[in-house]
Amino acid sequence: MLAELQARGLFELLEVELARALGRIVEPSSPEVELAIALTGRNVRLGHSCFPLDMSAAEIWPREAGRPAELPDVARWKDLIAESTLSDGGPLVLDDAGRLYLRRYWQLERDIARELALRSSTPPRMASNSPWLEASLERLFPGADDSPQRGAARNSLQHSVSLLCGGPGTGKTTTVAAIVALMIEERLREAQAVPRVLLLAPTGKSAARLGEAVRQAKSGIATSIEVLAAIPEQATTLQRALGMRREGARFGRNADRPLEADVIVVDEASMVDLGLMRQLLNATPEHASLLIVGDPDQLTSVEAGSVLRDLVMASAQTAWKGGVTQLTKTYRYDEKQPLGQLIAAIRKGDAATVQRLLDLDDAKDLVWVSSAGLPAELDRAASHWSTALGTRNPVRHFDLRSRYVMLSPFRRGLVGTRRLGAAVVDRLYQSEGREPAVRPIIIEENSHELKVYNGDFAMLVEGEPSIATVQSEAEGFREIAEARLPRYSDAFALSVHKAQGSEFDEVLFVLPDEDAPTLSRELLYTAVSRARHAVRLVGPKEVVLAALGRSARRYSGLVDAIAEALD
Repeated sequence: MLAELQARGLFELLEVELARALGRIVEPSSPEVELAIALTGRNVRLGHSCFPLDMSAAEIWPREAGRPAELPDVARWKDLIAESTLSDGGPLVLDDAGRLYLRRYWQLERDIARELALRSSTPPRMASNSPWLEASLERLFPGADDSPQRGAARNSLQHSVSLLCGGPGTGKTTTVAAIVALMIEERLREAQAVPRVLLLAPTGKSAARLGEAVRQAKSGIATSIEVLAAIPEQATTLQRALGMRREGARFGRNADRPLEADVIVVDEASMVDLGLMRQLLNATPEHASLLIVGDPDQLTSVEAGSVLRDLVMASAQTAWKGGVTQLTKTYRYDEKQPLGQLIAAIRKGDAATVQRLLDLDDAKDLVWVSSAGLPAELDRAASHWSTALGTRNPVRHFDLRSRYVMLSPFRRGLVGTRRLGAAVVDRLYQSEGREPAVRPIIIEENSHELKVYNGDFAMLVEGEPSIATVQSEAEGFREIAEARLPRYSDAFALSVHKAQGSEFDEVLFVLPDEDAPTLSRELLYTAVSRARHAVRLVGPKEVVLAALGRSARRYSGLVDAIAEALD
């Protein structure tokens, strides 16, 4: 049965082999249990942490013509799995809600829930009505007493783990910098010692942006020179801070060797997966304050889990009150202009407003182009890159790269990043008579030895030897011989996932001619919100609207696990 479903393209080979390997452990093997294992493995590949046994074939394979007409009866399926020794302390876990897990992911959810429950019992660092706190809030957060910024600051002292959420341009980093100042002031007041502060983010690019934003925000904070000096101006990646080794199999930092920090800020938390969040909580000292920052409406992590979104839900649905604050007012976009309206409409799933905005023909910050207009857009992209690659000055090069980006939902296919990038190179070749001697690249794996990380941008200059200048989150510009670089790819076009955590003046987002299951409202929102000033959308309006109506839901039991841990 599994071989036939794999032949129809419904399973990957690894999922089938996983089911067969586990099936061989027990005698007699059950085809129904092996099918459930393969479906669980498939769900993990797609970013879920589990497989709900009550999913229908149509929900699992919504577009595949070769899907089976029906799946095993749910009650019988549960009985077979419950009776199998694989779920009796083995590699499978079937929970009371009918969700089937590979044990690793079940354990990750339980570990996160346990850590949150333990930290929820930590007494507040300060009473909410403290005169000192009221005076400090008025100074650091001028404005209304009930502003969300003040609410976030209160939460940071009331909870050992607090969340600050908001869309692009809502002032998250400015608020974070002032909250960190408040935390430093409070600890100086209590302990007369300067606290250690860590600024973290999941990618090199997002860490660089966090550090830069905090540096800029410090100038507007009404506090002492001593406090300002204690606010770091450099951020680092979560992976580096935690001492990740062997692609996440081992970490240098844990409960026995925790992070050396009193205040920890994690930005772009929507990209943090279950494994990384578990390790972060495990390595956060008991006395430390952890502030988790992000936008739960953005794309979730590449690996399994939607932790930030689940934590927001858990705060509303369980006894865990993690002090979630939502910032809603945007300062980057004019909400009366088309781009600001589009971002808000995509977040809400407002199809009528999105349709109206795409129909505008006189907007300067929002342009829709049919698929027939793609060649002209590629000409515009080539013109941009001709300028950016015309300099070998890294400051100038990376400044020009921040002004424009071409995004795609895919890496492969007719409008994948590889095909789009090749089309730009062809145009540059035709205009210059040779391939460009300077190439934009993006690093795709971490190298702790070289201190370059997945997501770092680099400028590769052809020569003997060819040299890459890497824009590193911790080291600034660094020259590295091409032969020493970890895996990288051209960056003439980026996937939306790769662009997450970055910002550009103008975004060109290229969509396919036909709808695809991977297109979602979260992907649209993430792509469009990378733009500071303007967006150009290429593709059928029907595809945009279809994606708008599809939420990238991830199946998880983390909210339930948190509720259970608090009982």
